Amino acid sequence: MAFDMEMALGDLKDNFEKVTAKLNEGVQNVLAENKRLGGLTDETKAAVDKALAEQGELKTRIDEMQASARELEQRFASGRRGGAGGAKSLGQLVVDEATEAIQALAKSGVNGNHSLGVFNAITSAPGSGGALLPERRESEIVAEPDKKLVIKDLITVGETGQPLIKYFREVSRSGAAGIVPDDGVTVKPLIDKVWDAVEASVKTIAGRMEIHKHMLDDIPALRSDIDTTLTYEVNKVENAQILAGDGTGENFSGLITNATAYAQTAREPAGATILDRMRLAMLQVTAAGYVVDAHVLNIWDWAAAEMLKDTTGRYIFGNPFMETPTPRLWGRRVVDTEDMPEGDFLTGAFKLAATYYERQGIEILLSSENRDNFDKNMLTVRGEKRGVVAVKRPLALCYYTAPGG
Repeated sequence: MAFDMEMALGDLKDNFEKVTAKLNEGVQNVLAENKRLGGLTDETKAAVDKALAEQGELKTRIDEMQASARELEQRFASGRRGGAGGAKSLGQLVVDEATEAIQALAKSGVNGNHSLGVFNAITSAPGSGGALLPERRESEIVAEPDKKLVIKDLITVGETGQPLIKYFREVSRSGAAGIVPDDGVTVKPLIDKVWDAVEASVKTIAGRMEIHKHMLDDIPALRSDIDTTLTYEVNKVENAQILAGDGTGENFSGLITNATAYAQTAREPAGATILDRMRLAMLQVTAAGYVVDAHVLNIWDWAAAEMLKDTTGRYIFGNPFMETPTPRLWGRRVVDTEDMPEGDFLTGAFKLAATYYERQGIEILLSSENRDNFDKNMLTVRGEKRGVVAVKRPLALCYYTAPGG
């Protein structure tokens, strides 16, 4: 019998909904038991842990199956176009689209400013960020390439043609559905949400570098410089702003700034670690009605977690000499980044919580008119992109700040 991906995905989603409902019920039991007894029994902890792990496993399988379907679609589409199907870096796109222009400039000289193109798709395909997002392709179809995730990979990415985004943000939720008699009189339970109207303006991220005029004669070298320097630096700032932009001046109003504060200190066990708190943060997001899909923490904190050992001296997170896929905690993806303050972390349902709207993909400009370029036989290459992040559901994100942070 042939494998029916659509049916299999539907079955997984049904199981996921059942496990999520069971977990939501367990969270309510946890809150009630903690209030009644001043703590949790081992049985309750084990039940919630099991439900979290099962939910995480199902979420992983759903993500992998959907990614596989997208991979097949992309390969099919690439085959129809006659292409190899591989994602191209910014440098490759510049070479493909602007080789003739570069060769003409090398021959006639660069006078004034010249645009080498605006590339809107470079951040949407795996590997399109050049050296910033390296990936390894295997011969088989894989659901999730072995590449280092960045914050932008976690949230929803869309497009906008406007300089100002207006949206509604969910600031609170109360009430729940329930069983009611079908008597034509009883008022149905209210799930009450409070919304706040918010505006966010598009911001510009830019960087420039100087190259020697003779590099126009060596297009592969120009491509490499665009990928390893310009693309990396612009995307690095974009990633940091999406996560930690404080909303002042020209900064984004990022995920941390808009997240809901961690409020589970009273439930922490004695000697609580960052992993204990992340587990409680998952429950906080679950209690708010969302399914956690990822964690973000500092590179040093994740290294400390990876170095945890059991009583026999074995690493809890597996053999450090083995290649591993995207790291996970309780089945949820982990992003470790230096943009997260050490000791802090962010846990949540990132896809539902926020959307990054791209106003303009990265534009590459080449100019001879900058400072003393003429005297030094140098040219200036500028990369610029525009976008804005909108955090629509702050309750779906839980941010922990370390004491003294």
